[in-house]
Amino acid sequence: MRLVPLLLLAVCVACDRPAEQKQDRQFAARVMEGLLAYPRSSLVNISTGTDAAQVTLTAPEPAAKVAEWYRQVLRLNGWDLQNDATGADGSMTIYAEKGRRPLWIMLRPDGPAATRYTLIGAELPKDTASTAVQRSGSSMSSNRIQRR
Repeated sequence: MRLVPLLLLAVCVACDRPAEQKQDRQFAARVMEGLLAYPRSSLVNISTGTDAAQVTLTAPEPAAKVAEWYRQVLRLNGWDLQNDATGADGSMTIYAEKGRRPLWIMLRPDGPAATRYTLIGAELPKDTASTAVQRSGSSMSSNRIQRR
């Protein structure tokens, strides 16, 4: 299986942007460092808050296939899968940790053979234990992730 690094962020950071946007994208790149994008994914949006970053992408595959790929890739790259839930509408949420790094992956079908998915990573304060992190990406306050 060929792994595709999340280089989309590096490309976006290199773009000529106003200082604030560039700083936001650099923060997102730092929080998402080492994460992988599903092959042939397209970037939709990057958002940042004071302690979290969100990257939304689309993939040309069904949500179940993308979710299974993430489960395997996360385990292979040292992530500990903490929670994995499927909603009645076919949406899925995966929560994983790597050391003190939390990661939420939220996937939803985007047509019969496509997926829109969001990766949310957070930068924890040095004195915060990873068990104190809120485990539900869907209930993160809108103050933490701001649309830019």
